[in-house]
Amino acid sequence: MHIKKLTLYSFRSYLNESIELSPKVNIFVGDNGAGKTNILESIYSLASTKSYKNKDEDMILEGKDFFKISSEIEFENRIDTLLFIMSRQGKKVFKNNVEVKKISEFVGNLNVVLFSPEDLFLLKAGPSERRKLIDLSLMQISKKYVEDYQNFKKQLKLRNDYLKYLYPKLKDGESIEDEMLGILTLNFININKLIFEARENFLKRLEEYTKQSYKELSGTNDDISFVYETNFDSSMDFFKEKYQSDIINGSTQYGCHRDDVRFLRNGIDLESTASQGELRMLSLSIKIALSRMIKDMKKEAPVVLLDDVLSELDINHQNRLLSMLDKSMQIIITTTDILKINQSSIKNAKLFKVEDKHVKEIQNGR
Repeated sequence: MHIKKLTLYSFRSYLNESIELSPKVNIFVGDNGAGKTNILESIYSLASTKSYKNKDEDMILEGKDFFKISSEIEFENRIDTLLFIMSRQGKKVFKNNVEVKKISEFVGNLNVVLFSPEDLFLLKAGPSERRKLIDLSLMQISKKYVEDYQNFKKQLKLRNDYLKYLYPKLKDGESIEDEMLGILTLNFININKLIFEARENFLKRLEEYTKQSYKELSGTNDDISFVYETNFDSSMDFFKEKYQSDIINGSTQYGCHRDDVRFLRNGIDLESTASQGELRMLSLSIKIALSRMIKDMKKEAPVVLLDDVLSELDINHQNRLLSMLDKSMQIIITTTDILKINQSSIKNAKLFKVEDKHVKEIQNGR
């Protein structure tokens, strides 16, 4: 799988841009703020129908009402066209010029793995960012998870809205027996179980891939493990005990939206003991593991997006990272200075210059 052509209309800083990509390595060079990351975000958004940075509506070019991202995706024996349109009223997606009614049927047609500067400190980013990594990765692998996650967000909102409705009716010391709250709670518990099980199974599998990639990248024999932490049990009695505090807070305090992951090296928590370099190493290892896992599960190599990551690594680790990525993977790199990247590893790359809100292919390295 690789992207042959990417076309943007009113996306971020680009009014109208069309880019022909190499199936191998592509490098976008430009100053900070030139719009290099916007290229990667457009690819990520086409794959997931979501921004990985801010609110989705922020991706629309200022002064415009909508954006369009389209691409030609080449496989071994076919070419698919994908189109993602987003306005301030909603999203529409198309495959081969036919509208796809369910987002869950669209996500997964293009598989990507993003390496960003923020990922280098994933362990310090907080629980919400770690949950985001799990959810967005799972959505590429499982169409069912896309549907379940959408349902989970819906049931959570319904329950939270009803908790706010009940707050004025709450009386000190009174037990709470409300039929509608019971129904909403049961629905939430049922979908919560599905999200928990999918995440737990995903992390178990990703852990095995990460054990190997960490050893390769770090050059050590250290053992990496994950601990999936949750704050609830899936019983009605547990949630009934929390009714009063949930109503007072106006939100559901327990469930998969509060879960977290801890990362251990040789049984010791890495977040509190590892150096910045070691944390960076684990984050990169997780992304390498994810790229391999997606390829094995989908039988197609994902597109790898490296957003100014290589410049954060020394030459030795640049070489290790690039050599560990499958040779069948299309790689798209952004950088402010191509001289910061080991030239031998990118000698056959296709080069682009990003400036003045446009992308121009560089001929003969100029």
